[in-house]
Amino acid sequence: MSERKTHKKPTPRSKTRSTSTSQRGLAADRGAATRLRRTEKKVGETRAKGRRLTKKATLKRAVPRNSPRGASDGAATVPPFMVASAQQMRAQRQQAAKGKSKLPKAQSIGRVFIIIVALIAACAVVLFIVSRMPVFTITTVEADATEHVSSESIVQLAAVDQGSTLLNFDEAGITERIKRNPWVSEVSYTREFPNTLKISVSERSVKAIVTMSSGELAWCLGSDDIWIEPLSIQVGDGESFNDAALAQAQQMGVILITDVPSSVSPQAGSTASDDTITAVESFQSSFSSSFSSQIVSYSVPSASSVSCVLSNGLSISLGSASEIETKEAIISSLIDKYPDRLTYINVRVTSSPSYRMIDSEDVQSGSGTSS
Repeated sequence: MSERKTHKKPTPRSKTRSTSTSQRGLAADRGAATRLRRTEKKVGETRAKGRRLTKKATLKRAVPRNSPRGASDGAATVPPFMVASAQQMRAQRQQAAKGKSKLPKAQSIGRVFIIIVALIAACAVVLFIVSRMPVFTITTVEADATEHVSSESIVQLAAVDQGSTLLNFDEAGITERIKRNPWVSEVSYTREFPNTLKISVSERSVKAIVTMSSGELAWCLGSDDIWIEPLSIQVGDGESFNDAALAQAQQMGVILITDVPSSVSPQAGSTASDDTITAVESFQSSFSSSFSSQIVSYSVPSASSVSCVLSNGLSISLGSASEIETKEAIISSLIDKYPDRLTYINVRVTSSPSYRMIDSEDVQSGSGTSS
């Protein structure tokens, strides 16, 4: 009995299983393609981002910093024109910032200056208007008396114009009138509102009493070489005019100048410009203070024949007002060499000075005036 082979047909389940496998393969292929596209997209985005970062880093390296922290051996070379351009832009920004910071300060100073000028102008206008108005009219004038000038004399010389005010009175004119008195050196004013003007004067100081050879006449000479006024000399019994004048000069603390030639004619308030007076001034100003303080009198019959007398009675012939320092040195050396024994020194010619002295050590002081 032969066996019978039976062929089985594939069942529908097997077919279905094969179809499902194929579908899964296609789905897998599609998923892989999708993932591949996503990966490519991310790679593209990454590359684009890298290019942007590289470009930004290049621009940063183009502008130099104070600190070279970002510099490296592998840094990209920046074109010189880009570096110069960046530096110029940076300098322009800094300059603009400085200009903006200075502008408000300059404007503030300008405004302050304008305000000050405006205030000064306003004050000037107000003062001008007030000075023309009948306010602060001077009704009382007061003055302080001095040793040689009375208050009444000052007020009378001032002669303040009627209707003058404390703001517009003629100060220059009043000063000029008061200075007509030769004792007056300076004039000052005090305004005491509402209507009082107070006047103060400073007297001219006396530096010498001058006697003339033409007669018994003495004048006061001011410290600024202005003739002030004649001086009355009281001569006692048995006393010479020059001795009395010397006593008066010593009492006033000034020097005496005698034997002035008759060509000198003093005028009150005028300047003493005579060569004899000028010669004495040259000696006094050129001598050292320690030596000039010992001189009590000068005799000046001419500018080339000046002599002086010291407080101890020593008579010195000085000659003209030249080589004054040399003459003083010679006089001082002789006095030091022969203390209290000299009676006369002649230094007219400095190259050959002469002197007289006494042998006795008992020497008495002289009168202080030349005989």
